[in-house]
Amino acid sequence: MPFERLANDLAVAEHRAHVLKALGNPVRLRIAAQLADAKELSVGELCKALDLPQARVSQALGTLRLMGIVAPRREGNFHFYSLAMPHLEDLLFCLSRSCDVADSKIRQAR
Repeated sequence: MPFERLANDLAVAEHRAHVLKALGNPVRLRIAAQLADAKELSVGELCKALDLPQARVSQALGTLRLMGIVAPRREGNFHFYSLAMPHLEDLLFCLSRSCDVADSKIRQAR
């Protein structure tokens, strides 16, 4: 069974739930999606892409960094971020596809 560890190990399940909780914030989820698409972005590039102030983006990045979801890289005065979890792109893709299907079914039901 591919999900045996998750199903049988409380510590593993708690960690996965914390990762999902961190991604449960719209700003943090959008940052993860931007990084999945671009591979690496500076804080300024994220602010521009999301049309959000630096303080808000930096706060969200701090949470994502603490959870091990993003990895920082410093180059001079600039901070760059990338996804630290190798298969997080797959999760974001599945979320997008699943929600697109659900949205379609909701529209059809109306």
